[in-house]
Amino acid sequence: MDLRTSDSAGLPHTLSGGSPRRRETRRCVAFDLTVPGLDSSAAREVLAYAFGARAQAYVVETSRLHDCTTLHVETDSEDINDVIGTLTAHFPHATLGRVTRVTRH
Repeated sequence: MDLRTSDSAGLPHTLSGGSPRRRETRRCVAFDLTVPGLDSSAAREVLAYAFGARAQAYVVETSRLHDCTTLHVETDSEDINDVIGTLTAHFPHATLGRVTRVTRH
């Protein structure tokens, strides 16, 4: 197949290996959660149980002085009130930080 420079401008999706896809917009709730202890594995398990396997949690900070770990969490939930209710039910000794709605493309 002969592709000339003028032809390739019209076929960028073909050259990159497929048809163009629409980007899906995903809305979620993101928050910071500070939990007791320096090991985040138990908190991650509870987050997965409470919000499902698609919840993503990243360790943002650990404090040996205060013996706590802060996680940044993104859930698939769109309702901030539901997220806060779930957190208070599953994390009675945690501190909830900033809660925001996020739109991902």
